[in-house]
Amino acid sequence: MFKLGAKRVHINGTFQRNIIFNAVRFQSQAVKLSYDLITPTNNNGNLKKNPLVIMHGLLGNKMNNRTLARLLKDQLSKAVYLVDLRNHGASPHISPHDYDGMSDDILKFIKDHELEEPILIGHSMGAKVGMECVLKDKESASILVCLDNAPIFTAPNGKYAQYITKLQQICANATIQTLKEADDMLSTIEPNKFIRGFLLTVLKRSKNNEGQWQFTSRVPLNIVKDAVIKGNISGWTLDARNYRWCKPTLFIRGTESIYIADEYIPAIGLFFPSFEIRDVKAGHYLNATNPDECAGLITEFVKRHEE
Repeated sequence: MFKLGAKRVHINGTFQRNIIFNAVRFQSQAVKLSYDLITPTNNNGNLKKNPLVIMHGLLGNKMNNRTLARLLKDQLSKAVYLVDLRNHGASPHISPHDYDGMSDDILKFIKDHELEEPILIGHSMGAKVGMECVLKDKESASILVCLDNAPIFTAPNGKYAQYITKLQQICANATIQTLKEADDMLSTIEPNKFIRGFLLTVLKRSKNNEGQWQFTSRVPLNIVKDAVIKGNISGWTLDARNYRWCKPTLFIRGTESIYIADEYIPAIGLFFPSFEIRDVKAGHYLNATNPDECAGLITEFVKRHEE
C-alpha cells in the first residue's frame, strides 16, 4: 500500500521475475570516467568497501556535489567517488548520450576500481543513471539514493533546450568577453540567479583561431542538446515487468520541485519495492541548496540499513 504525500512510503510490488544481465556487454561500449576521490578523516583503511559513488545532473560535473560529499564522507566514514558522467566535466565526449550508455559507464567504473557493494547516489539525470545501474545489474550496489527524479518518462524539458541554445549563442559570439555579459544573455530566459550561476560553470575562456579570447563550452552542447530534444534525458525505457531491484532505496524530493510528484510514487514502487521517500525544503537543486539536510537523511538511511 502507499500513502500519497507521506514522508515515508513503502509499496509492496508483486512482480517476481529474474533479471538476466550480460556482464560483459558494457565493456566494449563504456568509457572511462573522470573522478575525484574524497577520503574520510577517520577511515578503516579499506576505501573499496561500501564507498559512495555520487553522480551529478544534466550540465553539471563532479564539483557540484563536493559539499554533500564532504559531509557524507565524515558522517559515514566512507570514501566518496565523485564522477563526471560522459559528455560532462573531464570525461570523454561520445554519442549517444542516454541512460543505457551512462549506466554502462558507471558499471565499468565500479568494476575497474574494484568497488565492493558501493552506495550509488545520483541527482536528477544522475539519479536515473543510478536506477538503471542497479536494475541492469542487481549486484552492482548495496544501497541506492535518488535525489529528485523518478523512474518515469516525462515530456522533454524545453527549458533545458533553451539553456543550451543560449549557451551556444554565447560561445558563438566573440564580443561577449565577461561572465557578467554571459549572465546578462542568460537572464533573458532564466530569472533565477542560482540557476544562471550553475549554467555559467559550463563555460570557459580560450583563444580562438584569430588569437582572441572567446567563451567555449566544457560540454559538447550539440550532443547534449540532441539528447534533450530526443527525450533521452526525460525518458525512461525500462519496463517494471522485467526489471526490479529489492535492496534499500531512498528517494529525496524537493518540496518546491515537480520531479517526484505524488502521482509518480506507484511507479517507483513497481521498480523499487523496498523504497522510502523523504521531503526536503528545496527546489530541484536540493543537493546544492540544502546539502546538510540531504546528508542527514542519507546518513540515517545508510546507517539503519547497514546495521
